Amino acid sequence: MNYHRWTQDEESVFREAIVRFKFNWSRIQQTLLPHISIKSMKNKYYQKMHNNTEVRIIKSLSEESSSKMSEEQVYQMIKDIISLNQQ
Repeated sequence: MNYHRWTQDEESVFREAIVRFKFNWSRIQQTLLPHISIKSMKNKYYQKMHNNTEVRIIKSLSEESSSKMSEEQVYQMIKDIISLNQQ
């Protein structure tokens, strides 16, 4: 079984991709993370991120970004979340 060890950069890109593309795993893979399998992405989300508060924040940002927030505002909030997680 091949296991992908995620880097911090990949995790950051993945978080941003979820906000940008919602849960369109194939689009995330094609656009941003072609070297990571869709199965690995789903596993990362469901095992490591799903029960995390961060995911709830990302989901709410995703919902807000489609109607109220500019893309720049969304990315700034993502950067803020990432910096909080690195502290």
